Amino acid sequence: MRTRCFFLAALLAVASCASGEVRLTHQHIASTYSPGEFSSAAASGDLWVVIVGNPFGGDAAAFETLVTDAMRGRHWGQATGFTTTPGADAQTRFRVVMLFDPPVSLNGTRLCREAPSALSSEPGGEGIILFAAFCRGKRLRTQIKGWIAGASGPGDSAFRDLVGQVTNGLFPPDRGLSRDRGSPVFIAP
Repeated sequence: MRTRCFFLAALLAVASCASGEVRLTHQHIASTYSPGEFSSAAASGDLWVVIVGNPFGGDAAAFETLVTDAMRGRHWGQATGFTTTPGADAQTRFRVVMLFDPPVSLNGTRLCREAPSALSSEPGGEGIILFAAFCRGKRLRTQIKGWIAGASGPGDSAFRDLVGQVTNGLFPPDRGLSRDRGSPVFIAP
């Protein structure tokens, strides 16, 4: 009976991944990260988001709005307005960088250290990959990658779920949760 339950659970996990479920990997939390950093970053209500790449093409401003809307409410803590155009009171030393379809060799430290214009997207692989980093200045605080098999557009629920789950994993409420020094890990939704 136990073997049959394990087999059934494994089969269901494979089926859910094939049907558009989000797979999260490469979560890293800096040893000096504090959940209070997210609170400080969002204290004004706005948190600056830099978006690089667009797996669907089209209008960049409309895509950015759809991405930041999908981020809202997908994190612990106070209400936060994720935005690509933060207000004057925003703590701009903090930012989130979201890179769609990153080069394989890219790491989270580069997401924080390099100017957005120096980062590149390499669309064309299978599915959609989102690599995100939470930065304080040029220092990496947290990073995570997410993947889905595909989506029909930025309004697709699978795409919105990808953005939401990556956002959730980017701001852990406890720095000891889900620590994974860079090796792939599946984090259940």
